[in-house]
This record gives sequence, C-alpha cells and structure tokens, in this order.
Amino acid sequence: MKLITLMENTSCREDICYEHGLSLYLETGDHKILFDAGQSSAFAENAEKLGVDLREVDFAVLSHGHYDHGGGIARFTELNKTAPIYLHKRAFAPSVSAAGTYIGINKMLKGNPRLHFTEGKVTLAPGLTLFDCNRRKLYAP
Repeated sequence: MKLITLMENTSCREDICYEHGLSLYLETGDHKILFDAGQSSAFAENAEKLGVDLREVDFAVLSHGHYDHGGGIARFTELNKTAPIYLHKRAFAPSVSAAGTYIGINKMLKGNPRLHFTEGKVTLAPGLTLFDCNRRKLYAP
C-alpha cells in the first residue's frame, strides 16, 4: 500500500503548501483512493507536485462534513469526472464552531449525483470496507 499526505497543517518541503485540514492519497494493489480533500484546492496543487494524478482516483471518501476535510471536493470533481464520493448521510448537517461560525462543507455540493451517502458498514470494493463510528460508546478518560 502507498500513502501520500497531500495536505495537512505542516510541510517539510518549501514547494508543498500546507493549511489547516487533511487530504490523503492511498493506493492499494487494485485501487486509488482520495481520503478527504483539505479546505481548498491546494491539495490538488500538492498532488501534482507529488506525482499524484487525481484523474486516476477510483473513489473518494470524506471522513466528515467539515470544510477542512471537504473544502476541496469541488476542485476534485473538476479534475476527476467519474470517481464516486462516499460520505456519511449526515455530512451536510449544520456544523458551527463555538463562536457560531459555519464550519461545514459547501451546501451547494449536496445535489451532486456523484455523492453516495453512507451509514454503518459499506463495502467499497472487495477487501475495502468503509464504516462509521457513530454507534460506538464514548468513554470519558
């Protein structure tokens, strides 16, 4: 398996952008996966610099509906015209910070036919299963 960090809040290379957020590129023996898309299109610029062709991604997964993980999805859909995008059915639920600022993903994306809303356990491909943690018990330290 190959894992390349396309975006996070630090960088050890002068030519790689960084911002608050996350975007990872994963390659298995059979699949190319985008996991999250940062807060802007900068993840795509980094992908190009790192030799990752986002047009070849088989599918994308959003971990949750915050701007710093899904803000670049619009750019991804411009570059990759076919990959389905998997996200939890509540990804567009209202999300605000403690200060009352909206921190969710762009609501205009909600009608995109490439979005596949998930809940529980979903098989993406043989050997690749996506599941949420929404039913797990939370334990206080």
